[in-house]
Amino acid sequence: MSRAVKLRAVVLRTVDYGERDRVVTLFSRERGKLSAFARGARSSRRRFGGTLEPFTLVAAELTERSGDLWGLDDAAVERGFGSVRGDLARIACASYAVELARELVRDAEPHEDLFDALVAYLALLDGGPARPWDLRRFELDALRAAGLQPALDRCARCGRPAGDGPCPFDPAQGGVLCPACASTAGPGSRTMAVGVLEALRRLQRGEPVQPDPPAGGEARAILGACVEIHLGKRLQSRRFLDEVGPMLS
Repeated sequence: MSRAVKLRAVVLRTVDYGERDRVVTLFSRERGKLSAFARGARSSRRRFGGTLEPFTLVAAELTERSGDLWGLDDAAVERGFGSVRGDLARIACASYAVELARELVRDAEPHEDLFDALVAYLALLDGGPARPWDLRRFELDALRAAGLQPALDRCARCGRPAGDGPCPFDPAQGGVLCPACASTAGPGSRTMAVGVLEALRRLQRGEPVQPDPPAGGEARAILGACVEIHLGKRLQSRRFLDEVGPMLS
């Protein structure tokens, strides 16, 4: 027997279905990621209007059906993050953030920390320009919420303190390696400079980081490799993000 539920959710993706309908991927705080069938979403502007745009925060009413697909009965915009949509750099960052959240979690598994981190990051983009270190913080928050936080203070292999000097970061092993384990670094590893290591540690602790373009570029590459090793692929939105990278303030 079907039953209606009300959820607070971020629209992650929409896919057209036939001439009238859409399938919407939502990330809800209460139920995690789910797919919903929005009947008439394409053929009627009154049915959902602009509610189902990606990275919109909505209050959704859904009907649970048999199988994995829900029915989307109604949706109202809680926050549209309208300023994001007028700036190419912010669009690129928001697109990457929602795709990362979508790929990190499985269906119907609540991840309240990740939901909160995603909404907070979208609100940050809505309130000001896209900044590289803000996106690095979200990447770290997202990986932590998914149980994939990279080891930065202790060796990913043996658990001993990693120290404060330059050290290899091996995404396949899950983080930095201490001097004793440095020889085990794989071909995908890269040496992490002291400034980059300290900046990422500060972000992981929730502390502010001063802009530093060289360190920022290295941190971006390191976390990008970490994301790709966990997902087993490169996100489609990453290419767009790379193209607009010079536009980030």
